[in-house]
Amino acid sequence: MVAVIEATNGNWRAPFIIFGVIGVLFAVGSVFDSFFHVDFLTREHTFLGLDNYRRLWEDPAVRGAFGRSVLWVAGNMVIQAAAGVAVALLLNAGLRGQTLARGLVLFPYVVPAVVAAMVFRFAFNDTSGMAGYLLRTLGLSDTLVNPFADPATVMFALVAVNCWKYVPFIVIVVLARLQTLPGELREAAALDGAGRFGVFRYVTLPWIAPALIVAMLMRTIWTAYDFDLPYLLSGGGPMDTSTTVPLEIRKLAFADQDLGLASALAVCVAILLVAGARMYVRAYRASEDATG
Repeated sequence: MVAVIEATNGNWRAPFIIFGVIGVLFAVGSVFDSFFHVDFLTREHTFLGLDNYRRLWEDPAVRGAFGRSVLWVAGNMVIQAAAGVAVALLLNAGLRGQTLARGLVLFPYVVPAVVAAMVFRFAFNDTSGMAGYLLRTLGLSDTLVNPFADPATVMFALVAVNCWKYVPFIVIVVLARLQTLPGELREAAALDGAGRFGVFRYVTLPWIAPALIVAMLMRTIWTAYDFDLPYLLSGGGPMDTSTTVPLEIRKLAFADQDLGLASALAVCVAILLVAGARMYVRAYRASEDATG
């Protein structure tokens, strides 16, 4: 590593090269550890072959975490894409006060995840939460409401908070693309008799599709590995009903002290994300060909 730093001294590419080398080393290390039982204290390796991967398949906790992660990613992507496009269209419509509206819309994205989690935990606190107080004041509920402590609502609440924070990212990307849309394309569609929905379907949507696909690719990867908000808001509970794969990896590595099994799970998720990324890339190329 020292040799890499010295070789790139004074080069603006040095930080990227260093981070790339570190990332590759960690990835290779995880793949290597996934075939071993790794002692948590001594780092002694005992070869197991594919036994860790077999254990993952047989472990109901891992299967449950994987299923919840699929729902977590799918729910976030659908809501974030739909809401992001809708908000971007509104912010591009030339309405009054849209400069202020853009600032307000982007505000959640700049709020640190820790701060957002603390605010929502305080608002839905069982004893002194503002949300419960407002519901009682409005006569909508006589009991305190904490969706992060209810197994039936915790995943929906986590998705809602995550979408609140990250929809602005989709808005930024789509809005930037919308502002490059040639006006003559919309005018030509309107002259051909297309209504507002027709203009959106045949002109606007194909135009923003490449940027939207790239944004969704990035958000899919980030959401699949999202650890901070789920951990800070629910900690994987209650009764593991909000434990997703990143939280399960942490549990396997530090609570169960099984680094080999945790590495195997991380490798499986990485493979699935690479396969998903290839699908996004194909969709991106198809959308580029359609607009090119």
